[in-house]
Amino acid sequence: MTRIKVFLLITVFTLSLVQSPAFAQTSNTFDFVPQPAWVQYGNEHPLIGSFTLDKNVKIVGGDPFNVQYLQEHLHRVLDYSGDSWNPCSPGSIEFVRTKSFPEEGYAIEVAGRRILITSTTRAGEFYAIQTLLQMLPPQVYRKVSGPDAMLIRQWEIPALTIVDQPRFAWRGSMFDVSRTFFDKEYILRHLDWLAYHKINKFHWHLTDDNGWRVEIKKYPKLTSVGAWRGYGEALQPSFNSGKERYGGFYTQEDLKEIVAYAADRGIEIIPEVDLPGHSKALAVSYPEVVCRHEADVTSVQGEVHNVLCVGREKNYVMLENIIKELAAIFPSKYFHVGVEEVATESWKHCPDCQALMKKLGYTDEKQLLGYFTERMEKILAKYGKTLEGWEDIVVGENLSRNDLVLVWHRQDMLQKALDAGFPVVTQNCDYLYFDMKQTPAERGHSWASIIDVEKVYSFDPMQGLELKPGEEWKVKGLQGGLWTELLYFPAHFSEYQLFPRLCALAEVGWSPQELRNYADFDARMARTHFERMWNMGIQFRIPAPEVDRNGQVRCPYPNMVVRYTFDGSEPTISSPVVTGPVVTDHPENLRFATFFGDVKSMTVCVPGAQKYLTPAVHVETSLEANSRYPVENLEQYENDKYMRTARAPQKGDYVLFTFDEPLECHRITVQTADPKNNFYGITDGHVEVLFADSDRFGWNGGQDRFDMYNRVSFCPNRPVKAVKIVVDGPGEGKPVSIQHLIIE
Repeated sequence: MTRIKVFLLITVFTLSLVQSPAFAQTSNTFDFVPQPAWVQYGNEHPLIGSFTLDKNVKIVGGDPFNVQYLQEHLHRVLDYSGDSWNPCSPGSIEFVRTKSFPEEGYAIEVAGRRILITSTTRAGEFYAIQTLLQMLPPQVYRKVSGPDAMLIRQWEIPALTIVDQPRFAWRGSMFDVSRTFFDKEYILRHLDWLAYHKINKFHWHLTDDNGWRVEIKKYPKLTSVGAWRGYGEALQPSFNSGKERYGGFYTQEDLKEIVAYAADRGIEIIPEVDLPGHSKALAVSYPEVVCRHEADVTSVQGEVHNVLCVGREKNYVMLENIIKELAAIFPSKYFHVGVEEVATESWKHCPDCQALMKKLGYTDEKQLLGYFTERMEKILAKYGKTLEGWEDIVVGENLSRNDLVLVWHRQDMLQKALDAGFPVVTQNCDYLYFDMKQTPAERGHSWASIIDVEKVYSFDPMQGLELKPGEEWKVKGLQGGLWTELLYFPAHFSEYQLFPRLCALAEVGWSPQELRNYADFDARMARTHFERMWNMGIQFRIPAPEVDRNGQVRCPYPNMVVRYTFDGSEPTISSPVVTGPVVTDHPENLRFATFFGDVKSMTVCVPGAQKYLTPAVHVETSLEANSRYPVENLEQYENDKYMRTARAPQKGDYVLFTFDEPLECHRITVQTADPKNNFYGITDGHVEVLFADSDRFGWNGGQDRFDMYNRVSFCPNRPVKAVKIVVDGPGEGKPVSIQHLIIE
């Protein structure tokens, strides 16, 4: 092997492994995220200087919750033990209400012994507090008490004036809990993170094909049946949830607690019950709701019998009962009903839907989608709700133009909805789908785009739109969307996908367009906001180190470190830090990752150092292959060529790799799943090995079953003749992909 030296190209400063760095204020300016509309540092009066914050600070006026919220955060950084060091003239934080600000606007004036916060509403006051918290040490976000708390006696805030208001009224985050379930405690933490970033809408995707997540007392099977998937359940395993029973739901008491928690923090929760497609969980709970036919009409996601019958009148009674219960829990003006990606072909085969079409004089099943949407609009109106739906609702000719269209395609579809007279919110998939990969090498989808932080930041919801003067209000704002089929693992991957992309979205939604500059945003994130998020407990994404073929390593930011391993394992918080040359005879085994405290980037290798073997191999299988992805692809060792089956694998199916000559190697990795999307692999199966000195398949120790990444990796202790994938169960009931062997 070539002997290599690894160099770190910039100086790095090591963060504490567990605790945040000691308090230090190094600047008289602040790294606000999002950036306020107007900030002026200093004060023209020469006798009025900075404000000294200590335990004696008085809080005057203010909404009771807001005051308590501020006090709780101050207790996280101020030392309240011992005698006062400034008992004569404590400063004050004063809240004053006027009628001069917009709904969420506010002003902050720091001068001498007073911080004056002026707003018109409770919401404006709350956002002023968020800005004030960003003037304090990052540890103000850390929920630590007792001996581990890092407290200070006082903190200086320089004289300044801020006048601020958001650019858009709708600054949202859509979160799917059907495909991957997140418990109540996680949702509460998630809401805290949104509030810190001045996000005011939480679009909660509560039902889909893969799980019904809300208790409906009138229909208990929705959660006793529809909230669970696995072997023996009505819903099959999906998205690597495995053969064990998987799922969960929120009780109505949970929902009430979450709604109240969000409201205290200025967040409106918009519930979504996805109808009439994406309804498999509803359909397996109450099978009578789907159309009366046996045709296997497949949805975009590969589901069958997941479309409600729109011609069955009893379905509307059921849906009204569901909405009645949820409308009493969610005070939001809007209620989202989906109406997207509906396999309308199902209605062609249904006698009830065809009878309804004949009665209404319809000639196209897509007209039934408009009919369904109009029925839902009327039901929602009975309970004081305004319909919100994905862009497909534009087909409803008779819908009220007060209904809200959520556009997930590009700006031309946004323009189409505006031209039809609807107010809109954009969740543009090219910029705001946070389930997309952040680089080509990372886990995630890529069908819409590769979306990094800079791309999110570059988006302007108004770009390319043609609006008449005075119609700007129709573009209410934007939201990020996080679909969760790829979030079941690894741990904290939802946070990795959301942050810091959500920080960029927050600034797009809040800050004036003319103030936005990505280089400045990136610098503010690096100097301070990463540390704030670390104290919030967010396992956010940080960039991987840059490693070139000569082994030179570049750390992405000066307040982070690069750690490494020699043996091909993942670097951990205990791994050594690259501080100078690293010499090794086996560069192929070097692994590097960036660390900020215990937050870790993806792992990278020395490019070109990995030498993979490509021995001649013959592959045969009991599975029929999709003609576009034949089994012969597995013999070519090309990363973009793989096999995809034409049917779901069953117990006993196999894929057999037989080498022309006995193979000596260090490691063999058997990888299944689609290499583009990282799912639809073998979840219930194992790998067997035929050694050259044996006449039967077996295993030489280690773990032979597929892990959560749909792979098996092993180091053979003698020459190998063949490797066999054996299916032990039906898995997720869908066709799977198999990749070529990775041999080192």
